[in-house]
Amino acid sequence: GAGGGGAPARAGGGYSGEIADQMSAQIRFEQRRGGGGGPTMPPPPGQDFSKLSETSGGLTYGGHGAWDGPAPRGDPTKPAPGTPYYVRAPPEPAHDPSKEERDVKLGVGEDRGRLPVLGCDAAHAAIAIPLGYRHIRCGGSDDPHLSAVAAAIAAAGPVGGRDALFVSAKLSPSDVASGDVAAATAAILASLKIQKLDLLSIEWPTGDAATLARTWSALEALVASGKTTAIGLANASVPVVESVCKAATIKPVVNEVEAHPLMAHRKLVGVCRRYGVVAAAHAPLGGLHATLLTHPKLLEAAMLGEGGAEKDGRGVDGKKSAEELLARWSAQRGVPFALDAGASEETVRAVANVHAFRLTNSQKILIDGMEPPPREGGVRFVNPPAGIDFAFDDPFLGGVARPGLDLEKAGAL
Repeated sequence: GAGGGGAPARAGGGYSGEIADQMSAQIRFEQRRGGGGGPTMPPPPGQDFSKLSETSGGLTYGGHGAWDGPAPRGDPTKPAPGTPYYVRAPPEPAHDPSKEERDVKLGVGEDRGRLPVLGCDAAHAAIAIPLGYRHIRCGGSDDPHLSAVAAAIAAAGPVGGRDALFVSAKLSPSDVASGDVAAATAAILASLKIQKLDLLSIEWPTGDAATLARTWSALEALVASGKTTAIGLANASVPVVESVCKAATIKPVVNEVEAHPLMAHRKLVGVCRRYGVVAAAHAPLGGLHATLLTHPKLLEAAMLGEGGAEKDGRGVDGKKSAEELLARWSAQRGVPFALDAGASEETVRAVANVHAFRLTNSQKILIDGMEPPPREGGVRFVNPPAGIDFAFDDPFLGGVARPGLDLEKAGAL
């Protein structure tokens, strides 16, 4: 054309020269690609579909890049599409009793001893020490079993005696009310015929914050004077644990609370661990209350072991009692425990083998499922003594705020 910038056009229309050649090459390429290629454009190796026929593996190729046959079957060991993940039970981890954690370290950045996972009440010391129990849990200066514990320690001899045991005691409300914690502790030591406790705790944190602070200062003085290695709390809620840990010079190493599947204290256990406090369980059998021991899910979990090939340390068949499962549930979640004072001798002997077996996945799911919804707050079987100024806090107070949990407790979810 007369203008300067365009390519020269033919008289009959279209373009000539280099542009026309490029367009023609593109058209030929598209034609060959649409027709499956040609002699001037061989297909990649192994993809010459034009040579396939009905006799190729018994399948027919329709010329469109796909086989007219069944889809690949895939891995025959995998569940069918749409199968829920929980239908196939995961493999059970192998249980090696020699690798069981038998005790837990006390104190952060300092050595306050090690608390055995397996413990018993002072009432069972005579039969429990020969069975391998290493934590003897005593009460206050008015505990009627202190002299029996002293006799059991003496009878154990040098091998299983005082040096091999973890002896704890708790200051009762009357000990605290006396105003002389040092004298109450001296009375406990005299009855036990030992020079030093491994752990001394406040059994019921009664009174106001000032009273608790004075009592805690007295416990710190007992550590300094060598009357106890460590000090702790019992029946303390999350706010109490937080306040004591923030103000104390010597921090608590243990908080012993009623803990079992109907009162799991999951939040309290977590908060204690963040502060370096070991959450331990008293009344892991719920005071032997039938509401816990005959819970349908617990009984179902006990039946799952019937006829099993697993043997415990006594060579007994895999079926376990409800009491054994509750003790193992506590040990398996990393919470040391001291067996209920009302447990029978048979139960004390059976629970001595708590490290010889583990809950199966199915058993743990059932027992975990016993926990009531958060809005119900759990089920307590151990109440404070009559006449003392103590009330249980909401188990979900303190710690990190969880708005969703508050809504659930209010019934909004």
